[in-house]
Parts: sequence; structure tokens; C-alpha cells
Amino acid sequence: MAQDKFPRKVGVVGYGRLGQSLVSHLLAQGSELGLELVFVWNRDPGRMAGSVPSSLQLRNLAALGERHPDLVIEVAHPQIIHEFGAQILRHANLLVGSPSALADQTTERQLLEASHLWNHAVFVARGALWGTEDITRLDAAGGLQSLRVTMATHPDGFRLQEPLASVHITGPRTVLYEGPVRGLCPFAPRNSNTMAAAALAAPSLGFDNVIGVLVADLSLTDMHMVDVELRGPPGPTGRSFTVHTHRENPAEPGAVTGSATVTAFWRSLLGAEDSMSQAPGAQPNPPSVYHERQRLELCAVHALNNVLQQQLFSQEAADEICKRLAPDSRLNPHRSLLGTGNYDVNVIMAALQGLGLAAVWWDRRRPLSQLALPQVLGLILNLPSPVSLGLLSLPLRRRHWVALRQVDGVYYNLDSKLRAPEALGNEDGVRAFLAAALAQGLCEVLLVVTKEVEEKGCWLQTD
Repeated sequence: MAQDKFPRKVGVVGYGRLGQSLVSHLLAQGSELGLELVFVWNRDPGRMAGSVPSSLQLRNLAALGERHPDLVIEVAHPQIIHEFGAQILRHANLLVGSPSALADQTTERQLLEASHLWNHAVFVARGALWGTEDITRLDAAGGLQSLRVTMATHPDGFRLQEPLASVHITGPRTVLYEGPVRGLCPFAPRNSNTMAAAALAAPSLGFDNVIGVLVADLSLTDMHMVDVELRGPPGPTGRSFTVHTHRENPAEPGAVTGSATVTAFWRSLLGAEDSMSQAPGAQPNPPSVYHERQRLELCAVHALNNVLQQQLFSQEAADEICKRLAPDSRLNPHRSLLGTGNYDVNVIMAALQGLGLAAVWWDRRRPLSQLALPQVLGLILNLPSPVSLGLLSLPLRRRHWVALRQVDGVYYNLDSKLRAPEALGNEDGVRAFLAAALAQGLCEVLLVVTKEVEEKGCWLQTD
């Protein structure tokens, strides 16, 4: 594995069997692999006493940003992903060890949005799922018609919610659930992660069409058994391609996690780190920067999409916001009378509010040194722009919206009138750009921040 000049900073959330193993590996091997453990969090901090150095113990998970992690590994419980997943992505890449959390569509959407907004990746640990890459390749090629995952173990190895917790074990082998994985995850959040990983590996089927089977088997006192059965579409002779894998994973009596799963999680961590690293001697790939070019008078729409780094808004969506802002107005004051755009700041602010974000006006009287750029998702500037007719410049100026955004550690000017994004460099570069724009006297700056940052006012540093 490539080792960067500076080690990757890793945080571990959860200190059960998986967490203890990962922490032990990181403390023993991290430095030679270019990995530095910067914090460990557990819901019960007492469990870390005597085994985790006090300097690494994080008491408040909401304060993880103070440790500046590059990657956070969740091996605690799906509830952590529900509650903190999007917040973690604001500060770091996230390796999800409880993929059953993603069966909740609200959580999945929040993680996707946070990943796009903060340019951090979501990785999913394979856990006990065998053949993940093969499933993904077959699915991408359109060759996967059905996928079924059966997980069997002793009843003492289950941590179930109602109504599954009350299912009566009627014999040596009892099927507790058989159906779509999405329906199982809420009732067996800690025992359905293998099935959830399969659903994520096969997006064409997903949580609603991958079938999960949970079996209580009184004979399996020291192991977990996982069977994966997949089938492709019928071939020319009517027969289908099929694969059936059977895995026996040794486990301590009553344990949720099998022995081989621990090793698989360490490999998942190294795989995530590899994805974040460059090969030895290679030059970093240019970042994939989303940049919309100017059309009509839609600079406000372009600025929104550019600052969010994805196409979330259209002219139709902006027009709909205008109608909501002035429902009884024949001549809408928030856009051009010609229907070509030219949207005002109210449209931009309403659009951001609809995404749970906020726009904060920057007081031009403040020194730019007080702008806490790490707390800001992006910036939208309103600038005077010259008007031209063909090759002829006219002695007129009109207002133009421009987005600035950091991507992979570099700030870019994403002006829709530019042919390509213009790199501004680090924080000093973007402050210099803002200083020059504000010096024109007619520039206004909007800070795009989360609601939490707006409420706390932490976009402003006063010391």
C-alpha cells in the first residue's frame, strides 16, 4: 500500500469486538501502513478504560471534527448511522460497518446528500458476505435476476426487535423471517448486515428485491452459516446461470460477530484507505469538478448547482419557487419578465432552505480573516457583469451570480461564464479572490452553510 507523506487520520466509532480488533490493529500496524488512530468513541466510555489511551478517547461524538479525521469507521450499531452518519460525512469519509441502517430510505438519502455536499465518500464493509465484487460485476452487466441470502445461527446469537424477538422456536431449525431485506433490517439490525451488504452490492435489485432469510438453528452453537444464492436470466436453452456459496464462520457461543468477519473488516478498512490514496509515484488525478456553463439568464440556477456540485435545480424548479414567493403577482418580482431567468436572491435562499441549508450574508465591513471557511459549504457571489452584444461590449452592467466551492482541498471559481473551473488554491487563495471582488464595491457574498452552523454562528471566527 502506498504511504502518503502524512498519515491518514482514522477514527473508530464503537468498541465492541470489531472495534477492539480494529483499534488493536491500528495501534500495532498503523504507522507502517500510513494510518494514524486519532480517536475511539463508545457509547459506554468505561469499556475503553485501561485499553485505549485517554488521549484517544472521544467522549462526545458530535465533537469528532476537532480530531480532523480523514476516515471514520462505524462498528457500533445502525442507530449511530441514523443519528450521526450525515454529521460524520461533513468532516470525513465514512466506512459503514452497520449497512442495515441504509435500509431506511431517509438515512440513505441523508448520507447521499451529505456525501455530495461535503465531497466525502461512503464505504460499506463487506462483513460476512462472500463474493461481493462478483455480485457487483454481474449486476452491472445486467446478468443478475435474483439474489437470496440465508443467515443461520443459534438463537443466542440474535439481537432481535419485536415482533421477531417473540417468535417461538418450534424445533431444531426455525425460519424467523423470509422476504425482502428492507423488511428485515429494522427488526434484526445487528443480524442483517450481511444481507444489507448484498442489497447494496446489487443496486438493480436493492433492499426491496434481494431476499433475506433468517434462521434459528439450535445445532449451530459455535458458528454462523451464510448461504448466498444468485441466478441470472435464462440463456438460449432456457437454463439460467446460478451460483451458490456456503460459508461457515466460527463464532463464540452467543456472539453476533463471527471470527472471519473481524478479518474482513480490517480488509475493508485497508480497501477504503487504498481508494483514498494514490499509487507510488503517481500524480494525483484531477478532481471531478461539476461545472455548469451559462445558458439564458440562469446564472442563479447554475450557481446553486455548482456550489452543491450536482444538478439539483432547473429553470422549472426556480420558476416554481418564484410562484410560491409571489403567488398572487401577475408580474413576478423574483425573475425576468421575459421568462429567461434572472432570479433574485430570494429564490436562491428559498432553494437552499428546501435542502435544509442556509444562506448567510457576509458583512463586507468585517475582515476576511474572520471568515471560518472550514465551516462553510460554499460561497455564492453577486457581481456586476458587463453586457455584450456579439463581439461588442456595451456600456452596461447587470448582476451575475457566481459560485465558489472547495473540491478535494482546492477552492474553485465556478463562474458559469468561464469555459472551465478556475482553481483559486487554498484558503489564502479564496480570501484573496474575495478581497479583490469586494474591493469593486458592488459585490455581495452569501455563505452557504448548514442550519446548525447558521444557528451557532460558527461561520464567524472572532478570536
